[in-house]
Amino acid sequence: MIFKDRFDAGKKLSEIYKLPKNSVLFAIPRGGVPVAYAISKSQQIPMDIVVVRKLPIPFNPEAGFGAITIDGKVILNPKFEYLFSEIPVEEIAKEVLQEVKRRDLKYRNNNPYSDLEGKTAIIVDDGFASGYSAVAAYEMIKKLNPQKIIALAPVCPEDTKELLKKYFDEVYCLITSPLKPFAVASFYEDFHDLSDEEVLALINDLKNNNLWMNNE
Repeated sequence: MIFKDRFDAGKKLSEIYKLPKNSVLFAIPRGGVPVAYAISKSQQIPMDIVVVRKLPIPFNPEAGFGAITIDGKVILNPKFEYLFSEIPVEEIAKEVLQEVKRRDLKYRNNNPYSDLEGKTAIIVDDGFASGYSAVAAYEMIKKLNPQKIIALAPVCPEDTKELLKKYFDEVYCLITSPLKPFAVASFYEDFHDLSDEEVLALINDLKNNNLWMNNE
């Protein structure tokens, strides 16, 4: 299966996976936003954004050696332990944290998250590659006391799905791929880098339809 774009992936996910009525969607920006947006509009489930970001490997920035949350918590992928003494981990983490904070201000106005007691939190991305951005999102969202936390994406590798099962109550990928090497982009016809303006347009539409969880 090849998705036309991230909206198409979200629509296809929504057709197959029905969210509990007490759910709140948390999109990982930027790529997870149109996927979660399509699900939110289709199933009338409120949405927010969980701002985490991968820590890029300097000589291969498309790959990450871990991820960081907005409160500065670093989750490292042990597969890259051999690199940690060779690359400036702390320096990279500080630089990425500034971008995480910028995005939170841009997309959420630094507003605090709502308590999720009795609710199901759904972490959404356009694909889970290593899975560590999703783990970082889990670490953030679990502090909000949700009843359950589910990881949801159009595509992921088999080993990443097994990794995420150690954290999440449920992990669902429309496509679970055995392919090595794995690239999320290979499952999309259009996989362009989204701009802030594209993300904000989707957020504004959700606000206009009373589907934005973080209403000011």
